Amino acid sequence: MNIKELRKKQGLTQIELAKRVGVSMMTIQLWERASTKPNEENLKKLMEVLNVLPFAEE
Repeated sequence: MNIKELRKKQGLTQIELAKRVGVSMMTIQLWERASTKPNEENLKKLMEVLNVLPFAEE
């Protein structure tokens, strides 16, 4: 699943997700389009808000 699908599954708007993660709505839009990627700190916040568990790299 991508960020947009996960956000919608949680019933969040881009604005709501942005507020919870502490970034701008434009940042959420860029992440959803894969134009940019979240840094490590924002990724952790994003995963927490969207209830996503980290995966183990092999």
